[in-house]
Amino acid sequence: MSPATSSDRGRQPPLAWALCPLRVLGALLGLLALALAAAVVGIGVTSVWPTDVQTSSYAATLRLSAEPDQLSSVHAPTLFGNLDLRFDGPLPAPGVSADARVRDRITAVLATKDLSVSALKPGAAEIDAAISSGASSLAGKYAAGVLLTCALAAFALRHWRSAEAGLRPWRRSAPVPALAAVVALAGTGGSAWATFRPDRLETVQADGLLGYVRSNTRILSDVQARSAQAEPYVKNMLALSAALQEHFVPPDLARPAAVKLLLVSDIHGANAYPLMRQIVQTEGITAVVDTGDLLNFGHAQEGEAAGMYAGIASLGVPYVFVRGNHDASAATDESVLRRLATIPNVILLEPTAGTYTVATIGGLQVAGFNDPRWFGDEGGDTAGQVAAARRFDRAMEQVRSGRVAPVASTTRAGTPAPAAGETAPGAATSSGAAASGATTSGGASAAAPPATTPGASPDPTASAAVATDLRRGLDLLVAHEPYAADAFPAARVRLNGHMHSAALRGNRIQLGTFTGGGVVAHYSQDPAGAELNGQPYAFDILSYGADCRLETLTRYSYRDLLEGRPVYDDVRAVNGRSIQAPQPSAGRVCRADAPLTLATVVADAPDPSSSPTPATTSTTP
Repeated sequence: MSPATSSDRGRQPPLAWALCPLRVLGALLGLLALALAAAVVGIGVTSVWPTDVQTSSYAATLRLSAEPDQLSSVHAPTLFGNLDLRFDGPLPAPGVSADARVRDRITAVLATKDLSVSALKPGAAEIDAAISSGASSLAGKYAAGVLLTCALAAFALRHWRSAEAGLRPWRRSAPVPALAAVVALAGTGGSAWATFRPDRLETVQADGLLGYVRSNTRILSDVQARSAQAEPYVKNMLALSAALQEHFVPPDLARPAAVKLLLVSDIHGANAYPLMRQIVQTEGITAVVDTGDLLNFGHAQEGEAAGMYAGIASLGVPYVFVRGNHDASAATDESVLRRLATIPNVILLEPTAGTYTVATIGGLQVAGFNDPRWFGDEGGDTAGQVAAARRFDRAMEQVRSGRVAPVASTTRAGTPAPAAGETAPGAATSSGAAASGATTSGGASAAAPPATTPGASPDPTASAAVATDLRRGLDLLVAHEPYAADAFPAARVRLNGHMHSAALRGNRIQLGTFTGGGVVAHYSQDPAGAELNGQPYAFDILSYGADCRLETLTRYSYRDLLEGRPVYDDVRAVNGRSIQAPQPSAGRVCRADAPLTLATVVADAPDPSSSPTPATTSTTP
């Protein structure tokens, strides 16, 4: 090597020095990438290993979120709607997701007579303790994820070598991961501290029932009071209807009714039962038929909070019910049905899936089936409704053919539920049913028709007429959705709700909403977008003659009742003979004081003709 060459090389900067800025930049980018990865892993740890906090009445599961639309915000999804708090911090901070729920003890609070918001609201000390506990736990789990990620990175750098090279010393492999851990912890902690502060709160958004109640905190307590105050108005409207019918309805339709059924639907959590009780008493109602959507969110506690179950029990007449799509929280949820089954005057037409009750009320054969949907089920097709109707039809084939279902019924209306080990009043045993000749659990009348008084001899003509009509179909079908009612034609009159608007198509009567849509959907926007209008309150009364023929359908609608400024809409009487099809057979007898008979039919039950089973029944005078 020549001296000149050696001198020239000595004057050139070393290659390492030339590449130093690139190495620094690469190290910085690697540091930031590792810090970001560690932060993502730390957030992921809080999702896989969430934090539970609670107060005396509520609990919440907390997680951190890195989703872009949830940065610098607190997202609290609940059963009653979503609450979102967005903060305007100097740096984006991980979002906080809090899945809130009520604790079991709140059921006892909801069942109290004097329910108030203060009984459910947690105290300031409880909230502070829950926030402190949740923040500490989230921070610890986040830090564990960050440190674990950086430790694994340091271990990888130490062992990242060729086969001939030795292990890197820790002083060369640990600094970058350690700095990344500091950046991830300090950056996330600092941004969260600077962002989630009261003075940084930018927006508060609530939707669903949570948003409605947030601006109408007294709505639940006011509904019952308003409905009681509206009694005189509705009573006057009923009197006006009676006067109009007396003067303008043909005499053969204006005869005193033998049986009156009050039809209601889509109550949606509003305790308007004082108003319903006034209608029952004023009109001499034989039974109430509810086509579903009693509640909003499919949980029995909602009815407890509003006092609705006590309201149903106070009516003093049978309350016939099918479940709507707002009366369950899942496909297999039957908690609302179980709660209603504890009320003595309630008749569940499908108490459990695939088991149906055929009720004889005033001499009329009434049956129906539940909506297969539930709250939160967004399926809008009719396939489920048609399938439910077909299953119900298979069960009713047992009634039409006179076969006996293998499951006995129990009395749930008109008589308090018997204590454990006791027999329900009026309930016959298997052998007793055969001896007395009562209605079989398959629905075929084997002897005394419902219209006979207790202890009277059976009327063979009436019995034959009932049996003939049962083979032709039900007197009254009860369903929730119109598609379900349309899919089952074997009934003289078919009822449905769900649509919140009254309609009449052939022998299918569509009911409006008894409470104007309830406490949640009480208003609808004007088509022109000018203002919000109250949905009309609606109920119907079916009046049957002594020959079981439908005489009149009287339809009532009015608006803004619970707001204290009622607006008259409409009262009309429709000739029942144009609705009921086919007409009942000659010889049928209907009367309000006829024994109430309940019979149980199971879908797809085996044919017992090869080995008959003694029939069992329940009757209530």
